[in-house]
Amino acid sequence: MAVDSITVRLVEQADVPALHDREPQPEAHLAQAHLDRQTEGGYFFAVAVDGSGVPLGVGALDARPGRLCPELRGLLVYPEARGHGVATEISRFLESRAAEAGFAEVFLRVDPENETAIPVFIGLDYSPTGDHLPALPDGSAEPDAGRLDAVFRKSLRIV
Repeated sequence: MAVDSITVRLVEQADVPALHDREPQPEAHLAQAHLDRQTEGGYFFAVAVDGSGVPLGVGALDARPGRLCPELRGLLVYPEARGHGVATEISRFLESRAAEAGFAEVFLRVDPENETAIPVFIGLDYSPTGDHLPALPDGSAEPDAGRLDAVFRKSLRIV
């Protein structure tokens, strides 16, 4: 798949059906859950689309008060769009929202066994903090006590 252009914008209700069709666990209705959080405030759910409006990937920034604030969450680039800078564009879009809100850094958590995601996050200038927190299963606010995620951070002040 050749990606001619990438536009990142906030998700709208009209986007949800197409995003839902791409969810790894459709029964969880994650796209709708992310959009509902965005509607409540302090949460930004973004979609990257190509020049034809076809979704390439999604990501969210949770800027609601919490242990990691703001936190990049749910960054997912669809397999056919990987290697074209989609993750970079989504993260830049969300990081700019964090900077506009006055944050100096962004956090994320990742399964330390995820050998695919960790190099992507390092390539996006996130660094491991050495901290670990109980994992949050997709779509859940309740930690999974049986699994720990590694915490990464990125400064928004270093250019």
